Amino acid sequence: MGALNRHLILTMNNLMRYVAGALLGCCLLATAPLYAEPTIPAFTAHYELLRNGKMKVGEVKRTTTIAENGVVTFESHSKTTGLAALFIKDKISESTAFVLDDDTIQPQHYHYDRNGGKRSLVINLDFDWPNKSMADTVDDEPIQIPISAGTQDKLSYQLQLMLDLQAGLTTFDYPVADKDAVKTYRFTLLGEETIKTPIGNIATIKLKRERAANSKRNITIWFAKSLRYLPVRITQGKSDDEFIMLEIKKVEGL
Repeated sequence: MGALNRHLILTMNNLMRYVAGALLGCCLLATAPLYAEPTIPAFTAHYELLRNGKMKVGEVKRTTTIAENGVVTFESHSKTTGLAALFIKDKISESTAFVLDDDTIQPQHYHYDRNGGKRSLVINLDFDWPNKSMADTVDDEPIQIPISAGTQDKLSYQLQLMLDLQAGLTTFDYPVADKDAVKTYRFTLLGEETIKTPIGNIATIKLKRERAANSKRNITIWFAKSLRYLPVRITQGKSDDEFIMLEIKKVEGL
């Protein structure tokens, strides 16, 4: 059980963070609803975390709130449930505060907190856009990292994907702040697929994150066309037989 638990914790952590593009999308997105004004409204989404798509091992709640000054806060809270909770005590909370510059998310502050298990981790990122710099604090060790226009954090890029799909874009490349570095997240458009979920059958656009050839983790995301391209299913794993799936259970505000 020890190795399995460690694998499950690692996979959960990566998937929660949470959680796409190629030019073949021109014909695939032709039938997709394009939104006149791409936006991120206030919403709440509840997900189940399933091992191999069957056994429930956790729950995730995600919310967006919009302040009067236009700052949007996106929060994600996850925890293990059922039998998994007896072995894995980790609780993960993430939040990002950002403003919209036209249709581009501009993060202001990102916070990540994992606790309750054997190893705790706290990450804070503060973005200084006038100086194209980011203060990165991991477990109280601060460093400065240069950033470029369009840089996202590990939560905000998921909302940027929603905006870009609403706008009808078909290529998806994002510089993403990841601990002590900025990495490129690139997604490939796989096509359209109608999937069965606890809230009904949903027409989706399916994207896959491109990974290094030696990577053992495959990440695929299904975005609901009728819900402003909210992710309604995310899978991560080594194969079709060994994976973790995050699937929508309830949504409000979309």
